[in-house]
Amino acid sequence: MKKLFIPLLMVFVVSSSIQAQDTKNSLQANLLYGSKIETAGFGLTFNLTGKKHEFSPSINAYLKKDGVSLKEINFDYHRLYGIGSKVKVFPIIGFGINSWEGSGAENETKFGLNLGLGGRYDINDKFHAGFQYKYSAMSHSGSQSVPTLTIAYKL
Repeated sequence: MKKLFIPLLMVFVVSSSIQAQDTKNSLQANLLYGSKIETAGFGLTFNLTGKKHEFSPSINAYLKKDGVSLKEINFDYHRLYGIGSKVKVFPIIGFGINSWEGSGAENETKFGLNLGLGGRYDINDKFHAGFQYKYSAMSHSGSQSVPTLTIAYKL
C-alpha cells in the first residue's frame, strides 16, 4: 500500500501547480465512517475544481478496530450543479484502492468502484463545508457505505 501513496502524492503536487482561469481548487479534510470496518476515519482530499467539473483524489485512514486497520486511496470525479450562489450538489463516480491489514483480516489490497452523492455550502470566499454519501463496491467482500463530513480551504 505504501507504493500506492507515491503516485497519489504526485497527483496532488501536479494538480496543485495547475492554475487555470476557471478553477477554484481546495484542500479538504474528511471525517468519515466505514460500514464494513464499523469505525470512524479521517482523510485529505485535493479538489481540482472547474466551473462544472471536479477531480478529487483522496487519502483516508480508519481507526483500528479489533486489530484491523484500513487505508484507502480514491480517485473520484464530481459533476457540479449549482443551487443558488452558495450551494453545489454533485454525483460521485470513481475508483478506489483499499488496504486491509491486521489480525482477523485478510492482509490484501482491494480494488473497486465508487458511486455516490454529495453537496457543499460556501461558508465564505475561503471555506466550504459539505456532506458526501458514497458506496465503495470493492473486490473480495471489501464493499462498504461511507458517509463523510467535509470542510475545505479554497486555495
